[in-house]
Amino acid sequence: RHENVMPAFTRMMASPSTTVSASTKPYFADYTFSDKDDISYLIGSGKTAIVAGATGYIGRAVVRECVSRGYNTISLVRDSTKASLDEALSGSSLVECDVQNVKEVQRLFSEIASGKHACATYAGSDARATPLPIDIVCSCLASASGIESDVYAIDYQAALNLLDAGREPSVSARHFVLLSAFCCRNPLLKLQQAKLKFEDRLHEQNDMTYSIVRPTAFFKSVSGQYESIMDGNSYVLFGDGAVTYCNPIAETDLATYMCDSAIDEKQWGRILNVGGPDEPLSNKMLAEMMFRAIDKPAKFVYVPTEIFDWSIGMIEWIARNFPSQKWEDVLETAKIGKYYAVEDMLTTEEEEKFGSIKMMDHFEKIARDGQDPFTPVRATAVISKTMEALPAISVGIPVGFGLLSKPGLVENVVASSPLSDVPLLIAGLSDNIFS
Repeated sequence: RHENVMPAFTRMMASPSTTVSASTKPYFADYTFSDKDDISYLIGSGKTAIVAGATGYIGRAVVRECVSRGYNTISLVRDSTKASLDEALSGSSLVECDVQNVKEVQRLFSEIASGKHACATYAGSDARATPLPIDIVCSCLASASGIESDVYAIDYQAALNLLDAGREPSVSARHFVLLSAFCCRNPLLKLQQAKLKFEDRLHEQNDMTYSIVRPTAFFKSVSGQYESIMDGNSYVLFGDGAVTYCNPIAETDLATYMCDSAIDEKQWGRILNVGGPDEPLSNKMLAEMMFRAIDKPAKFVYVPTEIFDWSIGMIEWIARNFPSQKWEDVLETAKIGKYYAVEDMLTTEEEEKFGSIKMMDHFEKIARDGQDPFTPVRATAVISKTMEALPAISVGIPVGFGLLSKPGLVENVVASSPLSDVPLLIAGLSDNIFS
């Protein structure tokens, strides 16, 4: 950790201050923020940080961290009107940008380098500040679906647009922080391959220093069965509940780590695997913690991991005999489901653990304050009830956990496919999904 960086939880700036709304702030961001004119003592003073993917789960926390460090923080958003309602982005300048449009990104970066789009703390009366060096370009971009067309458009090409714009001589951005993924160490999926392709482009250039941050998993990703068990359903586990282990990291801890990586020269030019402070946690351990937090007796149903092999085999047969890009996308999504059901998302080295917020802190907060709105709710209640009632014939074709947050994809396939009468049971089974 850099000596001059104050911890995010304890950092408070002088009054006047406003407490961030619980409904829109990063889930663990309980500190206050104020617009103080004298920010010269902060490490980001006089520098610009550009955050792409600013309205996402991690992007919001990174914006908050950059603002609290005194950066002239530019949040790239699709809809500035909608983004202005999110208090997590307060103190930053909201700038609309289509990150897939290379010319738009280049123009915008040039404008930022010339002093336009400065946040309120730095902007003059004409909203143009004295040009400030672009110190950090941070990509928190991630495709929502994981299918091939999306991942190469977002995780690769849009990120490359940011890098190329930052490298322009008129811009000369200093450091690129990439939010990648721990799962890239075993790249069986299109989304991982797209991320690795961009990581290669980072390695190849020498105009900007960079850090590649690969978090294990997010808290929201292992909390999706909360509503189901609150309704009295059993928690759905794979195998014996100890097939995989993980140590997820809180979004605010991860944001601190990412910003630190931009100022710690020992982190530059490296792939940085990082997880939270917990010891290895199996799915069953996570479930028991959740039951403990809500003060309910633990109860489980167990799903064999082989169900994914069977469903993937069935979808492969359909895709082969009824060629369609939509079925290929369903197949990829089923593979995503299996991957996160059987792969560890775990760092074991002490230097690859970071932060102070543990999973039990998160579950207790859920029990006290309600679910993090960014958590994808798993449709496991139907699986739980079906397994308990008819364990031998419980699942028709579970397409996989990845489909759960994208039911429209399956609906489109079924509506347009000659096999629309195939009984697809979209089963949200794995709680280690990363996206």
